Amino acid sequence: MAFISGGVSSGVPVLLRELIDKVFAQKNPHLLFILPLSFFVLFSVKGFTGFLQAFLLKKAALFMISDVRQSLFAHLIRMPLASFGREGTGHLMSRVTNDTYILQGGVAEIIRDLLRNSFTAIGMLGALLYIDYKLTIFVLMAVPLTIIPIRKIGKKLRTVSRKTQESYGDVNQHLSETLSAIRLIKSVGAEEREIRQFAEYSDTYAHSQFRSAKYENLLSPIMESIGALGIGMAVWLGGYSVIHGHLTLGTLVGFLTAAQMLYQPIKGLANSQSGIQQSLAAAERIAEVLDRPLEVLKAPESTWIVERLSQSIEFRNISFRYPMASSTTLENISMRIPAGDFVAIVGPSGSGKSTLVNLLPLFYRPVEGEILWDGKSILGADVRSLRNAIGMVTQDVILMNQTIRENLLYGLDRSVSQAELEQATDVANALGFISALPEGFDTRVGEKGIFLSGGERQRLALARVVLRDPTLLILDEATSALDTESEYAIQKALEVIMKNRTTLVIAHRLSTIRNARRVYVLDKGRIVESGTHEELMRTDGGRYQKFLNLSLGLEPEARENDRPLPE
Repeated sequence: MAFISGGVSSGVPVLLRELIDKVFAQKNPHLLFILPLSFFVLFSVKGFTGFLQAFLLKKAALFMISDVRQSLFAHLIRMPLASFGREGTGHLMSRVTNDTYILQGGVAEIIRDLLRNSFTAIGMLGALLYIDYKLTIFVLMAVPLTIIPIRKIGKKLRTVSRKTQESYGDVNQHLSETLSAIRLIKSVGAEEREIRQFAEYSDTYAHSQFRSAKYENLLSPIMESIGALGIGMAVWLGGYSVIHGHLTLGTLVGFLTAAQMLYQPIKGLANSQSGIQQSLAAAERIAEVLDRPLEVLKAPESTWIVERLSQSIEFRNISFRYPMASSTTLENISMRIPAGDFVAIVGPSGSGKSTLVNLLPLFYRPVEGEILWDGKSILGADVRSLRNAIGMVTQDVILMNQTIRENLLYGLDRSVSQAELEQATDVANALGFISALPEGFDTRVGEKGIFLSGGERQRLALARVVLRDPTLLILDEATSALDTESEYAIQKALEVIMKNRTTLVIAHRLSTIRNARRVYVLDKGRIVESGTHEELMRTDGGRYQKFLNLSLGLEPEARENDRPLPE
């Protein structure tokens, strides 16, 4: 299409020469009818081919970038959990949305302009050579002058474009964080502070765009000046030749028209540098994400499928350090959890409790030591089967902005009947409040479950675990943020759910800890004490007693009088 369009354009100056020399000068009435018709046909063909070219390129670009966007999203989802702490959510969203949008413009508009301008320039060059090759060589002497500014400004544009896209990522990141923390912002009256901070990011982005626009528009006057120089040289030499009878007026007019039409696509090619450099910067940022390593879901050799736990889980000399951290989070952790046991992990904030349990589903991998599942290292396990064998309920329940039914079934690879759904929610003490809702299981919960109370969200999380039927249950501060009534409902549900399951609990509540078969006390990433609640209580001045005093606010005599929650 671009080839046809360029070829058609090159015919215009030739027809113009014929019009002047043979129609006007020689007064040929036959050509006076043919040449206007020829102009009509040429421009009609040019317009139609231009439309087809733009339409087909746009279609190809849209679907190609859609594939890139899907691949980028799939890659993000499959990256290790540790990768997401290095870059904010807003920055990653910017790469998926803004960078792919910029690349889409590059693929569609820039390629279209490159093809059209390139073939038009080639066609015009052919027309110039056909009309007068001597003048053509003389005029082309100005073309090399365009190379230096194109290269220098192109390099600047690429650098500035990358900074502009990074600034947009900062805006996106701040917006994402602000909307996610809107309750906190309003509760502490930080609206004005966030408005000022957003204004700073927005101004930085605007300044980056301004610098980009400056370089984008700088090429145009440079190309205009160089084009005027070339055409001026053609006017001087061509006019001299016409005056002395070496060239016809029609030939000169046709040549000047072709020269003007040649510099337009050359200027267009130069101006395309802006879009090219922006697209290259966007492509680099996209490639950076696609080059990041994926999570290894299957070991290259000796992969084994995790079955229901029958013997024990063993942490053997486990040490762990977060990327970029200055010190280890866990150091030389060893513990054994027999199948079917209920084990509690306690300790002050920052002692490594959540990190320890997050090693079990391989959200993170230990830097030293190994974790054994029935005597086999989980590093050699099929990760999906490992995670299917584990059910986790945390303090912050994650719910999608979907219906209760969709949230309960999220991630399940099997069909679930309504009866099974009701049974699972009944076990989790959730069926009552679900049935009271106007739309029952088809009620939408809002973003992050905002339409439900904390206790209701926790009970949905427990019902989701019941449906998954894991062999290992991990409860990470699952009841710490609940009121007494909600906690009681959750505790009653847990008594049923924990039966015939190995359970690992992180808790501060004495009512939860004292029923554990064994308690491990963590402090500064190390196990400092272990034993049953009664054994640890008999250790005067021990870390466990200190932990209870500080976190529960109980005096020794109050602890002795403490009783489990009523049945």
